[in-house]
Amino acid sequence: MKALLFTTLVTVTASQAFAQAGGVESSVATPTGFDVSAGVSSYSYREPGDQAIQIHAPKFVAEGTGTFSLSKQHHWFAQGQFSGTTGNTTYNGWCSPFEINPNSASPNGYELDIGNATPCNESGDRDWYVEGRGLVGKDLLTQKWGWSPYTGMGLRYLSNGTTGTPGYRTDRYLYIPAGLTAHTNLGAHRPLSLNVEFDAMLHGWQNTHDSMLGGGDAPATPTTPPFTVDSFTDISFSQPGGWAVRASAKVPVTRIIFLEPYYIRWDVKSSPVNYETATFTVNGISAQEQLGAYEPHNTTNEFGLKFGLHF
Repeated sequence: MKALLFTTLVTVTASQAFAQAGGVESSVATPTGFDVSAGVSSYSYREPGDQAIQIHAPKFVAEGTGTFSLSKQHHWFAQGQFSGTTGNTTYNGWCSPFEINPNSASPNGYELDIGNATPCNESGDRDWYVEGRGLVGKDLLTQKWGWSPYTGMGLRYLSNGTTGTPGYRTDRYLYIPAGLTAHTNLGAHRPLSLNVEFDAMLHGWQNTHDSMLGGGDAPATPTTPPFTVDSFTDISFSQPGGWAVRASAKVPVTRIIFLEPYYIRWDVKSSPVNYETATFTVNGISAQEQLGAYEPHNTTNEFGLKFGLHF
C-alpha cells in the first residue's frame, strides 16, 4: 500500500511540473508495441548463517512485454509482462542424516531425529521460475527526457528440484512493484531507457514436497538397530515479508534491436515453524512423528543480458 501511495504522489506532483512542456518529441515517451527478448543470466540463491547454502547456475531467460496507450492526451499507459528463466543448478551446502533415539512413549520404542550436518554438494537439479506482471504508469515529458513512474501487481512462481526430483520445492511471491523509467534519444528513432524499481512483497507461499522423496533404510549403529524411513508428508510455509530491487537499461542497436543488461535482488524473511509427519519402522513396528521446520531468511541475486526486438 505504501508503494502505491508513493507512486501516486510522485505521478501527481511530477505531472504538475511537466504537463505543460510543449513541442515534446514523442520518442521520449514510453513506446507502445511489443518487445520480445532472450538471453542468459547468472543466478545465485543463498541462505546465510552458520550452515549457509547456495543454489547457483547460469540460466536461459526470455521475456515478452506488451505496452498500450490508455490516454494519448494525458500520456497514461499500461503494460503486461511475462518472463521466465530455466537452468540446471548446483547445490553447495549441508546434509543431515536421520537417526533414532530410545523413547518409551513411541510404539516402536524409538523417536526419529536428525543427526549432525556435514558439507555436501549436488549438481544437475532442474530449476526455473516464471513471472507475470500487470503495470500502469504515466509519462512526464520534457524536451529531452521522459520520466515514467509506474506501479501494479506481480506474481513470481519458482520451481526448484533436488536429488533428481523436479518440482521438489516451489515458491509463490505476490508483490507490488513501484518503479521509474527514464527515456531519452541517442539518435533518430533510437530511444535509450533506464529503469529502477522496488518491489514490496505482500506475501509468500512456500511448499516442500517431501512426499516425493519416498523413504530409505538406515543401518544399525553400536547403540541402535537398523530402521526404515517409510514416508513423509508435504510441508508448507507462509513467508510474511520481503522485497526486491531491479535495475536495467535498454540500449538501442538499431531502430528495432536492443540490448538489455539487468540486475534483480530478492530478500525474503524467514517463515514461522510448521510441521510435517514422518513414518518410520523399527523392528517391524511403525510409528509416526511430527517434525518441525521453517524456511530460512534467503536472498537471490540475478545478473543478466538479453537481446531483444521491438515491434
